[in-house]
Amino acid sequence: MKASRSWSYERYLPLHEKKRARAPYVCRIAPFADGFEFDFLDFSGSDAEYRIEWKERGSDESFFLPLTSFSGRVTGLKADRDYAFRVVRSDSVTSTERLVRTGDVPGTVVNFLHPDDPEYAFSGRYLCSPSLIRLENGDLLASMDLYASGAPQNLTLIYISHDNGATWSHHSELFPCFWGKMFLCAGRLYMLGCSTEYGDLLIGRSDDGGKTWSSPTVLLRGGCNCKEVGWHRAPMPMLIRDGRIMTDVQYGAWSSKVFCDCVISADADSDLLDADNWVCTELFDARELIDPLPERIWGGIEGNLTVTPDGKVVDFLRFSDRTALILNYDPKKPEAEMTLDSVIPFPATASKFNVVFDGVSKKYYSIVSYALDEPATKRNLLSLICSDDLREWSLCRHLIDRRDDDPKQVGFQYVDFFIEGKDILFLCRTAVNGANSFHNSNYTTFHRIENFRN
Repeated sequence: MKASRSWSYERYLPLHEKKRARAPYVCRIAPFADGFEFDFLDFSGSDAEYRIEWKERGSDESFFLPLTSFSGRVTGLKADRDYAFRVVRSDSVTSTERLVRTGDVPGTVVNFLHPDDPEYAFSGRYLCSPSLIRLENGDLLASMDLYASGAPQNLTLIYISHDNGATWSHHSELFPCFWGKMFLCAGRLYMLGCSTEYGDLLIGRSDDGGKTWSSPTVLLRGGCNCKEVGWHRAPMPMLIRDGRIMTDVQYGAWSSKVFCDCVISADADSDLLDADNWVCTELFDARELIDPLPERIWGGIEGNLTVTPDGKVVDFLRFSDRTALILNYDPKKPEAEMTLDSVIPFPATASKFNVVFDGVSKKYYSIVSYALDEPATKRNLLSLICSDDLREWSLCRHLIDRRDDDPKQVGFQYVDFFIEGKDILFLCRTAVNGANSFHNSNYTTFHRIENFRN
């Protein structure tokens, strides 16, 4: 076995799982009201034939269909039911048994993971951290990682669409990678993420549209332990300003009751895989400047570097329920600590959001888990909001309204989006149809808002 010189895999598995590595691998599942679609890979079968076998979960009665390609579709199932299925190769070698639950879901399903499905248990059990990007050749890439509290949390899955998001297919997998954000700089594709929760901050590059990736560069060393302080982020936007590329990160941990805010940046024309080209601001500790802090809040997290109407750069951060934190950042002093600007009202529940400036309308837009009192919302109301000045925000319209559902079980959250012409394209971390909880999502879904300025 040779030493690894890549960040990416066609399929990542722990090395000792040799039997699974020789079997078919179900790499994508997409349920719908009365059935499901799936794709699979096989690295061992040569001129093999395949079939799918399925049954309702808990039943002894099974069914099968022959497969003529590396994908399949099962219809005519009962709605809102759990099913177990596997792909069987002609030599009787089978994939692991996968679980799926039928049911309608808003948007287009990029991928689904049943909360009881152990396929990725070596990393996590829930789909998290959606990141969406349009490549220069027109393809869309969508990434997501595998999360579970206390789990290793170190695998990211990447899917590709060649038809503007109508259909999706498995593309590659990154290990270790968590909280990753794909972005373009000087026409080249990068991923910035962490090795795990509070782990090392990593960056890698792909020169073939996300199929294969370079070995990642460590930019900052973290704690690499979910119980200790280290680097924290989310798929937050990258900003290029004054010749520098920059984004928000935090240093801290929930368990340690601290999150210090920072900006990392580099010359946009430099080699981004060279750690010597990156710098980080000194740590901003909100506990030293904001008194009193909201209950169970120890700093801002998941911030957006954006330019104000008067040309200043600020970090616009998730803070607490219905409030946002704004910090001032000077790109000409890239290592200087940020300064406190203000804490402002913001109509979102405590959840990550992106802020994107629209050059046509000259407005700032965000897609948020909207906060309402009656009935009280958590993340079951997804809404488009806008602002002229980053200070006062107004509702454009509700996008996905599930206020009639249990807010503890349904969530639409952590949206990553961009503006393209008259439309907004977004990727959503979606918990519905039997999710473990509103937080522990079982879907990643793709959506389009047409003519959003109207």
